[in-house]
Amino acid sequence: MSRQEAHESPRWKAPFAIVAAVGPIAFIALVTVLGAMWDGYDPIRDTQSELGAVDSPYRSLMNVAGFMGIGVSILCFASAYHVTLRPSAARVVATALLAIAGAGMVAVGFFPCDPGCVDVTSTSRMHSILSAPGAIGLPLASMLSTSVFRNDGRLGCGWQIVSFWLGLAVLAVGPLVATETLAGIDGLLQRAGMWTSLLWMTAVSVKLCALGTVAAAPNGVAGGSQRS
Repeated sequence: MSRQEAHESPRWKAPFAIVAAVGPIAFIALVTVLGAMWDGYDPIRDTQSELGAVDSPYRSLMNVAGFMGIGVSILCFASAYHVTLRPSAARVVATALLAIAGAGMVAVGFFPCDPGCVDVTSTSRMHSILSAPGAIGLPLASMLSTSVFRNDGRLGCGWQIVSFWLGLAVLAVGPLVATETLAGIDGLLQRAGMWTSLLWMTAVSVKLCALGTVAAAPNGVAGGSQRS
């Protein structure tokens, strides 16, 4: 086995990981509160995007604090993920997927959907297009993390197995929402998919906070951290 090496993570890693851990919780809380405040809104039937639609009384708050806020949180997660985990091709691809997902969510905030999120205008169509990277990028990054975690050596089989199957389950939900296969519960399905990915992000971010060094050795484990 090659000599073990490690180098300290950038000082901004911990703050970024904290933002990434807290962001999903704040987003879920915001969506829940706004949905409860809007008379006639049904979280089982209605999607989260409708909270930011042009006819929503809370569109500014949802688009800025909600969509843009979670986009920034995902970008922070991508940064902390990249600098903390051991280099590999899978890490590069997963980081790119996370960065695209985060940038897409920030952009979504600039393009509110039409009433009921039935695409009529070009702005609403852009909303749908820009929502796709987040819906696909996060679960794909979760699945790829199986390889990233195994290569890193500090996140054990539990992290690897759960990351893969959660990502796969979320990807399976996407087509059901897009095709309205189960009409009447689109809001529930969307929340089940997106919130699962976001809570995975929170859990990994907390773990990243605990990993104080970057694993840089070809065959070593940095910082003497144990598998968990």
